[in-house]
Amino acid sequence: MAKEKTLEQIAYEKLKSLIHSGEYQTGMHLKETALVSELQMSRTPIRRALGRLVSEGLLSHNNFHGTTVTYTHFTLNEIINMIEIQWCFAVFCIEKSQRKHTPFNVKLLREITASMEKAYNQDDAHNYHRALTEFYKTFLLNSQNNLIIEMLDQLWKRFTEEATSSNVFNVRKNRIPKTIELYTSLVDCVEKSEFDKATEILTQLKEEAFMDLIF
Repeated sequence: MAKEKTLEQIAYEKLKSLIHSGEYQTGMHLKETALVSELQMSRTPIRRALGRLVSEGLLSHNNFHGTTVTYTHFTLNEIINMIEIQWCFAVFCIEKSQRKHTPFNVKLLREITASMEKAYNQDDAHNYHRALTEFYKTFLLNSQNNLIIEMLDQLWKRFTEEATSSNVFNVRKNRIPKTIELYTSLVDCVEKSEFDKATEILTQLKEEAFMDLIF
């Protein structure tokens, strides 16, 4: 039997949806009294929901200005830059693995690609995009450079939230099986030390991502 959602969870999901949809725009002040009327519930669950959204970086709060929307949607240039940076770091990891003979965590990468496929089959956009970012995070761990992960972590988090709230998953749905197949092949290549082929696959994935932005 499914667990009934708490008022806090309902408020959290509703507020998050309003932020992602752009109805609550960046810089907008959110007043508890107005939210009580809009959401038709008491202050306590709303206050807790706001606290969760502050901790996730979608809102900010201070004693002088109250609660303000800080979440900003990705611009096209930001998405292009993120894809380029991610690709550069992934290629760097392959080159480093080739030079220093440091193996990738193939077992975990395979588990993540399986999670991507499972999420796709279940029409679960959030877990699909979360698995996608987890794949790159695991792949880039091979760089043995925590700064790379820290630099991209916030971008990955924003990407997962925005891709899930938008129609990206449905638009790409027919092409996702091919994408998963490419990630599976990429793992096979790094396992076999076929580094040139792995780089070619990464480039193909990057170009596919750019094509998605156009169409």
